[in-house]
Amino acid sequence: MVIFVAGLVGVGKSAIARFLADKLSFPYYAIDDVKKVIYPQDPDFEKNIRNGIPFKEETRLKVYQKVAADFFHLAERHKHLVADESLHLRRPRQVLFDAAKACFGGYVIIWVKADEAIIEQRLRSKARKDHILTDPLKMYRSFAKEFESFDESHIVCENNGSVEEATESLLSLIRNLASLRL
Repeated sequence: MVIFVAGLVGVGKSAIARFLADKLSFPYYAIDDVKKVIYPQDPDFEKNIRNGIPFKEETRLKVYQKVAADFFHLAERHKHLVADESLHLRRPRQVLFDAAKACFGGYVIIWVKADEAIIEQRLRSKARKDHILTDPLKMYRSFAKEFESFDESHIVCENNGSVEEATESLLSLIRNLASLRL
C-alpha cells in the first residue's frame, strides 16, 4: 500500500510524511526530488517559479509518470511506501493512484491542512531555503484556487501544531483502524 500524504504548499506534508515513514519503518519517497529533475526542463520553469504559477498539467504528468515507473521498481523490494505530494488536480493524480494500485495493491490518502496564518508563517521560515519554490506563498494561493476535491475517501489531518503531534494522531488512527480489521 502507498500512503499518500497530500496537501497544499506549506501545510507540513513532507515533514509528516518523513516522520510517518520513520515511525512505520516504511520507505519514504520524495516526489519533490523528481520535480527537481523534470521541472527545469519545462520552458516556463523560471517564470513559473518566480511568479508562483503552477506547472502545466503536461509537465506534472511527466513527473507522475516517472514516479509511477519508480513505484514498479520499489514494489519489488517493499510492501508499503509513504509519498508526499499536493495531489491538487484530479487527472494527474490518477496516474499515481493507478500506479499505487498496480504496484502496491492500493493506497490511502492523508489530506494535511493547516490554518492560513500557520502556513504563511511556515512559508516565510528559513527552514525552506533548499525548496524548489522561490515564492511558496504565491504558489500556495495558486494551488488553493486550482484544488479539485477528492472523489476517494481520505483521512484529514489538521497540522496547526507540531509535526510530532499531527503524526502521533495519525499513528493512533492507523493503529485503531488496524485493530478493527483483526
